[in-house]
Amino acid sequence: MMNRQTIPDDAVRTMLHSASQASAQLRETDFAPDPVSENDARLLQSMGIRAGQDHVAGDSQPAKWRDVVSKTGIEALKELFSRSPVIPFSEWTDVHQAADLWYGLLADVIRPLARDDWEFIFYLGNPADSHFFEVDEILDVMGSFTRSGHVTLALEEREAWGLWSILFGGKSVPEFDTQDPDARGRYRAIFQTLDIHRLIIYSENHGVLLMQDSYFDLTRPPVPAHTHNAYERANFIEGYALGLKNGMGATQSLALGIATSGSVAEGSKVPEKQEVLRFLADWAGDI
Repeated sequence: MMNRQTIPDDAVRTMLHSASQASAQLRETDFAPDPVSENDARLLQSMGIRAGQDHVAGDSQPAKWRDVVSKTGIEALKELFSRSPVIPFSEWTDVHQAADLWYGLLADVIRPLARDDWEFIFYLGNPADSHFFEVDEILDVMGSFTRSGHVTLALEEREAWGLWSILFGGKSVPEFDTQDPDARGRYRAIFQTLDIHRLIIYSENHGVLLMQDSYFDLTRPPVPAHTHNAYERANFIEGYALGLKNGMGATQSLALGIATSGSVAEGSKVPEKQEVLRFLADWAGDI
């Protein structure tokens, strides 16, 4: 098992160089959200799936999966989802009827497509005000996707504390972060409780990736204050998904997510390729 205190600097530099080389092969347009038609964006958003663009005004979220099927049709849904191997879901706490929508998608669209190479990316939002049975239900739904591909659950460090408290400690447990001496054991406990392939915990200072036999902790480089904005989380997920979509390993994709969220120019919502490459090069050079 990888120990976060003993990851050799050379190994981190090698991983960052590898992520940089793979990113250099991508097109400039790859660093922007995938272009999606307004109708498709509205449909995806109604299902609690990131649409690769800002929220589309005027859409209404169906209350049930059957409403989605009735309006769109199963074959049209299969065609839409067969276009990309990566499905990044929206925050569970922002999605009405998420369990019904996501399990319906899995049962009626994902499984019948008979592929096992999907990458599913989930994140909860802040579960602190949710009941245990609600959290337990949606975690079971997320785990159901593991037979069709790889499942990543991504949490900010405060969300990780909230989830650990619900699962193990009760809401009286003091808040902890990635640098807490007990954090590693608690994150590992979350991972082992869930049926997922990867757990990501991220903060302004760290990006942690847990897999079955590894615990990989990256110290995130300092970034300008303007990058800590409403789009930072989305850019992190977009970068991580971009890496997976283009065949990068999980640790490389984690680094790319950190780079895309930390290299956005002031006044912009999305990163540019050259800024991402510069971020990765500077990061490796400073280790």
